Parts: sequence; structure tokens; C-alpha cells
Amino acid sequence: MIRAEFSVSEQGIRGFTLSGHAGLAPAGSDVLCAAVSAMALLVANTLKEVFGARFDLTEEEDTGFLSLSLTEVPVGKEEAVRGVLRGFLLQLTDLREQYPANLSITTTEMKGR
Repeated sequence: MIRAEFSVSEQGIRGFTLSGHAGLAPAGSDVLCAAVSAMALLVANTLKEVFGARFDLTEEEDTGFLSLSLTEVPVGKEEAVRGVLRGFLLQLTDLREQYPANLSITTTEMKGR
């Protein structure tokens, strides 16, 4: 199962962690894993290259682990960055409806941020 956890503060989504494999097919052939991975990398590239956001990124391909945590968002880009992260959550939510046994999503409230 792919587990997606989103960290949320008063400013909106501040990051996410993905872990696990969907288990629909062998590694390298799993369409759900491929879709989630592609979306996560699209989000990371968009935040960095389009909006200039900075973040800590940890990726472990063998285990299916990916973690992104915002560290800096340029002034005037906050709403756009929130929109990209919210869009990712919405898209994963749609996928969860199709694959409820293979994808779980949780949100965690960040304290003091």
C-alpha cells in the first residue's frame, strides 16, 4: 500500500511523505506507483523551478519513500505553492477512490508553524 501523509499548518500544506508500494504489479510495472511518483516529482519540480520554493527532499527509490518539506516560499508565490500542493492532495484523493486498498491518505496538523 502507498501511504501518503500531508503536513498541514495554518499556512496550508507544508509538505508530504510517500511510502510503500501499491502492490498492483511487480516493481517497475505498477501503474499506481508510477502515477503517484510522477505526480510527486512534477510537484517538486514545479515548486522549485517555476515558483522558486525551497524544500528538503528525501527519496529512497528502493523502498518507495519520498519526503518533501517546504523550507522557504518566495514572497508573492505563497498562494501558487499552496495551490500546487492542494492539487496534488486532490489528485491523490481521486486515485484513492479508484484504488482504496492500495492508497491511503492522512493529514497531520503541524504544531507551532
